[in-house]
Amino acid sequence: MGWVKNIFLMVILIVCIFFFLQNTDQVAIRFGLSPFKEYQFFEISKIPLFLVVLCSILFGILIGGLVDLYRRFQLKRSLRQKQKTIERLEKEIQSLRGPDLGESSSLKKEG
Repeated sequence: MGWVKNIFLMVILIVCIFFFLQNTDQVAIRFGLSPFKEYQFFEISKIPLFLVVLCSILFGILIGGLVDLYRRFQLKRSLRQKQKTIERLEKEIQSLRGPDLGESSSLKKEG
């Protein structure tokens, strides 16, 4: 199964290399309010098109990774809270059962 993954990654790499070699046209990147040239925040000219596409993909992966990381931290925090609640409720159940009605008596009833 590992060799299938490696072949798939090599095919993707070859496709990307062909894409990069064929899209070397120079483009200009502008950011700002389009109709008003005095309100342009920055302009970068003569950047290869493949570099713009590659940076866009990497930026998207970075943003997705940060969102995923934040969501994982939220889930871990929620899991810890739920585990504390479960432990507290189990202790409360044990205290309500009393000292002589522990788990050994419940095992005797089943057998």
